[in-house]
Amino acid sequence: MNPEHVIPEVHDLHEMIRQRQNPIMSYDLDENLVVIIEHLRFPEGWENSNGTRFGDVIFDLSPTYPRKQPKVYVSDDMLYEGKSPHVLYAKSIAPPGFIKYCIHTLPDWDPSDHSLKTMFNVLEVSLENPEAENPLMEA
Repeated sequence: MNPEHVIPEVHDLHEMIRQRQNPIMSYDLDENLVVIIEHLRFPEGWENSNGTRFGDVIFDLSPTYPRKQPKVYVSDDMLYEGKSPHVLYAKSIAPPGFIKYCIHTLPDWDPSDHSLKTMFNVLEVSLENPEAENPLMEA
């Protein structure tokens, strides 16, 4: 993974999200290889243990990113309509305070065409309809 390539992606993603809301963005590209979006407003139906729609998201980058699609984790207290939908994958290892968000591997993932903005767009589609068998195909 090349931090000089990823840092502009993080800035582009932050600008895209800031047009609609005001999350806090950070990253660690030295040790943990993560991009963190804090205080993200989730769509209607999602709620955390405090009764708000705000949660955090981690994009976990592989050492070979962008050749490999990132993994996604969300705050582990987020529920959709009071329950944990199948896209929250509790059986997977996740950072403390997070749960893996199952985003299907994009069959057409192409590092020259896809980026962190792609992953965020995919996440948004999936969050809008988390109970769909495959939210990406049903969007």
